[in-house]
Amino acid sequence: MGLFILMEPEKEILATVSIQEYLRLMRRRRTIIIQTFVIISVVGILATELTKPVYQATAKLLVEGPSLRMDTVDTANPLSALFALGQEQTVETQVEVLQARPLLDKLEQEVGHADLKVSEINDTNVIEVSSEATNPRVAADAANKLLSLYLDENSDQNLVDIQSAKKFVASQGDLAKNRLSIADAQLTRFKQQHALTNFIKDRDDQIDSVTALQSDYQKSSTELAAILSQLATDRKLLNQEQEVSSIRLNSSNPSIAAIQDDIQKLEITRAGMNQPGGYTSQSPQVRAIDGQIAEMKRNLSQQPALISDISSTPNAVREATQEKIADLESQAGGLTSQTAADQRSLAQAEAKVRNFAEWEVTYAHMLRSRDDAVAAVTMFGDKLTDLSLREQAHHNSARIIESARPPIHPIRPKKLLNILLTCLLGLFAGGCLALLQEYLDDRINTEEEAGRLLGLTPLGRVPTLSTSDAGLLVRMQGLDPISESYRVLRTNIHFASIDKPLHTLQITSSAPGEGKTTTAANLAFAMVMDGKKVILVDTDLRRPAVHKLLELPSSPGLINVLLGEITLEDALASHKDLPGLMTLVAGAMPPNPAELLGSRAFHGVVEQLKTLADLVIFDSPPVLVAADAQILAAQMDGVVMVVEINGIKKTVASRALSLLRQAHANILGAAYNKMRTGGPEEQYYYQYTPLRTDDNKDTANDTGKTATKQMAEKKDENE
Repeated sequence: MGLFILMEPEKEILATVSIQEYLRLMRRRRTIIIQTFVIISVVGILATELTKPVYQATAKLLVEGPSLRMDTVDTANPLSALFALGQEQTVETQVEVLQARPLLDKLEQEVGHADLKVSEINDTNVIEVSSEATNPRVAADAANKLLSLYLDENSDQNLVDIQSAKKFVASQGDLAKNRLSIADAQLTRFKQQHALTNFIKDRDDQIDSVTALQSDYQKSSTELAAILSQLATDRKLLNQEQEVSSIRLNSSNPSIAAIQDDIQKLEITRAGMNQPGGYTSQSPQVRAIDGQIAEMKRNLSQQPALISDISSTPNAVREATQEKIADLESQAGGLTSQTAADQRSLAQAEAKVRNFAEWEVTYAHMLRSRDDAVAAVTMFGDKLTDLSLREQAHHNSARIIESARPPIHPIRPKKLLNILLTCLLGLFAGGCLALLQEYLDDRINTEEEAGRLLGLTPLGRVPTLSTSDAGLLVRMQGLDPISESYRVLRTNIHFASIDKPLHTLQITSSAPGEGKTTTAANLAFAMVMDGKKVILVDTDLRRPAVHKLLELPSSPGLINVLLGEITLEDALASHKDLPGLMTLVAGAMPPNPAELLGSRAFHGVVEQLKTLADLVIFDSPPVLVAADAQILAAQMDGVVMVVEINGIKKTVASRALSLLRQAHANILGAAYNKMRTGGPEEQYYYQYTPLRTDDNKDTANDTGKTATKQMAEKKDENE
């Protein structure tokens, strides 16, 4: 379980809320819870007591449900709805009849007013009638009388309906027989006219014949096309063939051998000329023979190796093609005749099939008329038999199985239950209103809520002070919770500054009225009681209040010291009963407090004050009122933020804390002020307080007297 808590402006985090915190919330909002509980409880109790008692009586009726036998009525026949007069009504139908207005009006005239409820008991044929009235006798009589009136009217009306339906069924049966005779005659004439024995078989046979003829025609057409295609191919081949075929024979060239012999002879002759003592290679005779040899070799290279010889004979391929063409032409002629005959037969058969398609509509209409007439004759005959049996064995289709008895105890109001529920509703509504009020309340209501919102260390919890305890704890030796709360605050401040001792401490708050001045003064008293030398400085230069609280003159003060009109030692006022406490009031209100607090003169005064005391406590203005608190916080060793529980708004406190952090203030924690008393902490305190003996009793009385003499306590009305 969680709540969204606003930690900083426009920022939310999820925080876990315990059951104890919800209980504290309910305790805090107990007023609205108690008021809501009392109002709703009183209203509920009065309404319960003023409500007239209502009595309830019940009666039960057993009815016959619909028959489980098969109904021969054709639901497509518009006349079939008329036959429902002779059928059993459904349970739902009879429930509606029992709630009909005429029947209820008649009942009210005879018995009186009663609230009736008619319902079907699940998975049964039983109808339950519940009657509610302020008189138990009227409640019972109304339920019984309603069933009696229903049975009387239902019995008479059923017999009349059966007799009326029987006459109607008999007349309709005669008309159905006449329609059957006419339909049979028309169907016979149609078959004779078209020579039909069995329409369906004849049509199917004709369709089979068309299918066979289509197959034959397709086969002959395919064969004819194949022959014509082959014939065209062969004719094309015939045109490409020659009438005579020529044969080319290749043989060796004889000229090559003769030339080669001549070359060989010349080479032998030349070889003989080259003998020693003969011709040289440059001799004319040798060169002539070389020329002849070269010429013959050129002639030899130009001669072909083979010589072709062509012979002509008749073309056998052409003659075979001509014979094949003649055979194909003969086959094509026969197939053409066959295809034409098949086409004519197919056309005649298809025409007959088309006739069957035209006849089929007429035949189907005649056949349907005959079948409808047969069904009507059968139906009306069955209904007539059924209605006759109903007329002879007439009985009520419903009977009373349980009569209503006058009740002894009313069904409402149930006083104890109503009062209990009203009280629970009051508590629930009060809790819801408390949560709503808490949600709409923007104030910080608990210490835990402040801790989640601000994230500051809790330094102390100061209870709300009454008018008689308005301010100063000069009775610091006392053992009351208020004194102890400031001791705890003093101790926690010591712990918060244990690593870095404090010389200057600022006490501030988010807004006026949170009790910062009272807290600053009482904290100064507590520090003095702890043996410290303390100076209390009023730096709230806009609305100073320390001098009123301590009953001191309003000047001279801090402003006079800053202006140089008086020395710091002269401006300090000592407390007559507490030598360790000195006070520096604000003095006359200046027009520029922020500038004065940020001046070098003020800084010098602060340094001088630190030399005169162990701790200097500064009562500053609220953070959101002016920039004075931020200026002062930047110069302090520590800052304590006073938070008024049940008084300060969450957004205000968050904004003030953000401003202090922007000033880089050393925020030690928060002092929660104006806490409600009576909590567990106060109970623990009283339980732990020691018993007084005669000696310490006298001491306590003396302390009280001294406190009375020291100063008159009053509430800080300026905060």
